[in-house]
Amino acid sequence: MTRLLLLVALLALAASTAGAAPQRAGHDCVQGGELWFYAADKTKLVGHRFGKGTTAVILGHQSGGDLCEWLPYARRLARLGYFVFPIDFRGHGMSGYRGPASAHRLAADLAAATKALRKLGKKKVFFVGASMGGLAAIVGGANTKPAVDGVVSLSAPADFMGMNGLAAAPRLRVPVLYLAAEGDDNSGFDFSKDAQAMYARTAAADKRLEVLPGRAHGIGLLSSSVRAKTLVESFLKGH
Repeated sequence: MTRLLLLVALLALAASTAGAAPQRAGHDCVQGGELWFYAADKTKLVGHRFGKGTTAVILGHQSGGDLCEWLPYARRLARLGYFVFPIDFRGHGMSGYRGPASAHRLAADLAAATKALRKLGKKKVFFVGASMGGLAAIVGGANTKPAVDGVVSLSAPADFMGMNGLAAAPRLRVPVLYLAAEGDDNSGFDFSKDAQAMYARTAAADKRLEVLPGRAHGIGLLSSSVRAKTLVESFLKGH
């Protein structure tokens, strides 16, 4: 995919247009259900609520996207009994943006979402992220306190947007599942090799790496592979 080139270009565009989130009442892809919350640096963020229950799954989107990317899978997880909370990272979708100096604090967005959901009474919290969101999940999983219950990383790069998964992995002690496609390499990134490298450095005793056939990336890997869905859902159910 030329997706990384496109996504990086989109991020550069976002960085050049610093300001508040778009002034819309809600996402075009859903009607109602938004929950607004704030990161530690006061960035205003938004997520969308699906399903019920006390086990929450926070979904982190890919670069240049927003929470709407996750809708089909969010609804699937909700049918399986989870409270599902895809968010817009800062500078994406309807979430706020405080300028280039704070643009890389995506792991803090996940931590803030966790705090908001614990206030709603959620007992267990998982991070599931794709590509950029997968790297944010790794860094967030290493830093969020109290600890989350597990992390799933789909096609995460090891180093992107100021986040370094290789540096975070030795501090990641919660259960973690790394997924990537063996042929997913482009624009200087080799996502399966990055997954292997981060897996090797991960401190958690409960860790798993699965390199799947094909070239699909991130959310595309999850949507196109029954095996990927089974692995993610077994991980959530087992922890």
